Amino acid sequence: MHFARHSADELFSFNDTDTPGGAAMIADPRSRPADTEETAVFHPAPLATLPPDSEAHFELYIAIPGRSGVRYHLYKSANIELTGVKRRELIAKGIDTLFIKERDIEAYHTFVDKTIGKMLLSATTPPEKKSEILYTTTSAIVRSTFERPDSPVLVNTNRKLMAHSVALLASEPAMVRTMAALFALDYSLYTHSVHVAVLGTGLLLETGHKNEEELRDLSLGLLLHDIGKSRVPTYILNKPGMLSVSELKQLERHPEHGVSLMQCHQQLVPMALEIIHDHHEKLNGNGYPRRLPSARISLPTRICSVVDIYDALTSHRSYKPAMRGFDAMTFIHQRMSQELDGEMLRLLAYVMGPSNRSGVYASQLVKKLQEQPIM
Repeated sequence: MHFARHSADELFSFNDTDTPGGAAMIADPRSRPADTEETAVFHPAPLATLPPDSEAHFELYIAIPGRSGVRYHLYKSANIELTGVKRRELIAKGIDTLFIKERDIEAYHTFVDKTIGKMLLSATTPPEKKSEILYTTTSAIVRSTFERPDSPVLVNTNRKLMAHSVALLASEPAMVRTMAALFALDYSLYTHSVHVAVLGTGLLLETGHKNEEELRDLSLGLLLHDIGKSRVPTYILNKPGMLSVSELKQLERHPEHGVSLMQCHQQLVPMALEIIHDHHEKLNGNGYPRRLPSARISLPTRICSVVDIYDALTSHRSYKPAMRGFDAMTFIHQRMSQELDGEMLRLLAYVMGPSNRSGVYASQLVKKLQEQPIM
């Protein structure tokens, strides 16, 4: 999330003419003292989750960093609307996250569920637009979650968004491809997490998982599979060359970090935590952190492993170009046949057909993979 780099006076010196009669739309901290309660707890509310003119009936705060720490200034009162003009002004000033008080958690949850759900359920909203709304919103929430994994508000909001994702993907088999067409080619932990959740949920549906509650639980595990990397030094995650033995050991601790961070959240059930902990285990027993045999690696975890590697290969990094989908699946098939579930790779090729973002035809790929049976 981005903290404001402006003074409070700069941020609140707007001329407010959006409401009837020219009434001030945004609360001015100069007429109401900044919140200085030592016990106040604030949670991130990414701007992507706050559509304009959507009846956000709760207070919104801006974080202002200072020498003595971050101070939270009231930006919008509960009875004032956040208009499109004000939202654009925030974006122009580099602010992508506002904050809510602990007491407004339920109001915020209800708001996100209602506004996003309304747009996704609308019969007049094209599938491409629904996919874009869900992709953009979920990416923003995941980004904030990596920065504040301790926030129950963010974890619960992730789960609500996964509930909408499951419903959307289950409503139309081709929706996985529609969403995949939006995937960012440039790799980031946040977009990668969303890609894995979308592709993994598509495979779960294809393998016969029909229980909505279970799908929501598993999709949340897919979405947060790499949350432990928030505890790995950034220089290790972004290092273009080979990692040292010490750096590799630090990186390989991220599944355990992930479970440690998420096990305090009741929204993460054991099946979801298992995905987070075991998604780097290999069928040949050479994975980490526990070197599990194949019989102890669950199907949802196997799915996560396949789509995790597929998305990493087809994403652009500063030190390597993105592979075409066909080339990535062929690479996995030829180089990792003893490590990953071949049936899930074939199913991924089927789900991504008739064409994925690289223009690869699934029928061609499935035929190629079937020529050489793999584990």
